[in-house]
Amino acid sequence: MKKFLFIAATAAAVLSACAQTEETHKVNAQGDAVGFGVYVPQTKAGAAGQTTTASIQRSEANGGGFGVFAYYTNDGDYSASAKPNFMYNQGVFYNASKWEYTPIKYWPNEYGTGAHSTGTDKVSFFGYAPYVATASGPYGITAFAPANNAAGNPTVTYVIDPTPSTAVDLCWAVKSDTGLPWINQTKQSTSGTVAFLFKHALARFNVNVRGYFDAVRSAEGAVSTDDIDTNTKITIEKIEIKGTFAPSGTLNLNNTTANTALWTPATAAETTLTIPNADIAASLKATVDGETSFPSIAGVTKTNVNVFTGAAPAKTDATYYTFIPTTTSTTLNVKITYYVTTQDAKLDGGISCVKNVIDKDITFASGFTCGLNYNLNIVLGMTTVKLEATVSDWADPTDVDIDLPVNL
Repeated sequence: MKKFLFIAATAAAVLSACAQTEETHKVNAQGDAVGFGVYVPQTKAGAAGQTTTASIQRSEANGGGFGVFAYYTNDGDYSASAKPNFMYNQGVFYNASKWEYTPIKYWPNEYGTGAHSTGTDKVSFFGYAPYVATASGPYGITAFAPANNAAGNPTVTYVIDPTPSTAVDLCWAVKSDTGLPWINQTKQSTSGTVAFLFKHALARFNVNVRGYFDAVRSAEGAVSTDDIDTNTKITIEKIEIKGTFAPSGTLNLNNTTANTALWTPATAAETTLTIPNADIAASLKATVDGETSFPSIAGVTKTNVNVFTGAAPAKTDATYYTFIPTTTSTTLNVKITYYVTTQDAKLDGGISCVKNVIDKDITFASGFTCGLNYNLNIVLGMTTVKLEATVSDWADPTDVDIDLPVNL
């Protein structure tokens, strides 16, 4: 899913920073203000939670807006030796029917028979979302570089939030035709319009669960013909996902590979992400340390549901773990603790309750790619446990099953 940002020339004025006296032989003609307009399809790139066109139009205090860095390099090309002297973390916000920012900046003009230079002034633009006025706090965007008086590519430091409901997506801007940043732009060559396409810089995964009963699955993604017997309930105590992740990273907004986020990750460390009993959906949640009576909840059925919501899997951002992408083989160990409770009037207490703890390694040979969902679907059977992983673009998953050992 994508987000589009448009930077357009919309008003008439001169660029005061370039204005000189006649003695310099630079002629200033009528210029145009750099204005902003934005279209945001349904995607997450603002405050925590699902972002839509309406939500990114919220005020700065409510997580709206986007940020821009811009470098003016006179008639030379952009390089890492340039300074962000045209815009520095410029916030742009929606007001009534248009996008506004202050102070207004203007496209440079340097042309005419009396011009000092035969070259054409250039400005390079870099964008990110969501906008943060001051980078701070324990998670999310925690720093920007370089300083406004220093040279270098614009970068954003990001720290992973281990809680899906509060994690914030991070996007960076590219050209739609090249997948690279908008550098060396001129008013004359672009007719005053620059279009940003926001790409997701992070990867993320979700966890779903379903049961498969009374048969061996015929194919990946197959749904059980039979549902669980009415006298048995499967309830989940917790799920643990262990892997080696970078706890933070620095995103260079001047990516060099098309549509690929340019990350410098921190040293990776083994981390266990635990979905505790308190966060398991009410329709799936086990009584801690085992059931003492027959559960009244639905429990695990043949229908795939999200472990956080207990509802059919959906692209709900608050249920995804976000993390820094990797390019090397990565292995996750997925462990689930659950109970199988059966009504039996002949037993003491009228039930049997069996605790099951199953884990399985699953390897992603190519690592995790920015902008992809990795949906981990845990499939529980009465005699086997299977783990399936789905890898998709931001919108439409496709399923891949990985079978677990026999659960004796």
